[in-house]
Amino acid sequence: MEEPIESSVDTTLYPKITNHIKEVVKRLSYKLGNPFDLPENIPIVGTVKLHGTHADILVYSDKTIVFQSRNKSNLLTTSDNQGFATSMTSKSSTILSLRSQYLDRWRLHNPNSELDKTQPVVIAGEWIGSKIQKDVALCQLSKRFVIISVKINGSWVLDSEYAGIEAPEDDIYNISRGGLYSSLLYPLDPEGTSENIEPMAESVADNCPFAESFGVTGAGEGIVWKLIPYHSDPDLWFKTKGGRFKPNFTPAPKKPAQGILEKRKAAAKLAKAWCYGYRLRQGWEYLAEKHIERSLKGIGAFIKWMQNDILLEEEGYIDEHGVDKQMLKTEIVKIAKSWFLEQLKEKKPTQYDI
Repeated sequence: MEEPIESSVDTTLYPKITNHIKEVVKRLSYKLGNPFDLPENIPIVGTVKLHGTHADILVYSDKTIVFQSRNKSNLLTTSDNQGFATSMTSKSSTILSLRSQYLDRWRLHNPNSELDKTQPVVIAGEWIGSKIQKDVALCQLSKRFVIISVKINGSWVLDSEYAGIEAPEDDIYNISRGGLYSSLLYPLDPEGTSENIEPMAESVADNCPFAESFGVTGAGEGIVWKLIPYHSDPDLWFKTKGGRFKPNFTPAPKKPAQGILEKRKAAAKLAKAWCYGYRLRQGWEYLAEKHIERSLKGIGAFIKWMQNDILLEEEGYIDEHGVDKQMLKTEIVKIAKSWFLEQLKEKKPTQYDI
């Protein structure tokens, strides 16, 4: 197996995962230092993407346990995200047992490596179940934590080597219950790669395999993929969504936009494509997670989240086609503001909770 490529970001917060295979190839090429070093194909492994709210458990060598979400590094029972910390606080002995199981497995796979005790074991997962999200099979289940990735000794481990480690008696499960998916990434043919893996994502969207493992049928979201030789680098992870979660991909323009009017028109077209329903809902949920009031007081934070999310996820397209970022941000404001105000009319929320 090739040596892992380290991620450029050193943080315990869970990484944001791109939708774009081309962006993954671009990043890999940059990390390898030479595009001619790209192999003809790269084996990839996928797990079911769950539609819940992200949550992590950090366990330190002194048995200190810290809970966090995607956007908050310290969840408390008094400052929670969908009740995750409240539920997990009473399960310390189970969490410590899981940590021991992961470390035992890690030592089997790394007999000659020394464990850095300053690094926490990061048990990353998804908090799913009733009233957390809507319109997916997982909503029919009681609330539970699903382990989706684990970081040991400062590196993300290969999911398939740690499958099955869970604690069902405490409603903590492993994503491997939904199965493991295998395919190949073709760096010189990202479209061909998509054609091979998109049917798998659509199958998950039609009927979630993870939910089905509990006897529940209904819609799922998609698949998260990792390059097996570089599984420890989240910069190279990507996701394939299906059904109503499938993002809007914009075809490349025939020629770059020229002049202010053309650039503004191009920015407006992209903003309309990228400000789709699922992303808008994510921004809405972000406010709740950060305990920002979903009223006019929170509209600025919502718009800023939308702008940052789009500029980050669509970075490759924006740079490649010379999209005017300031114009794009302006057009995002128009759509995001209008959508936000409509939510206030419909719901008139004053509380933080979703």
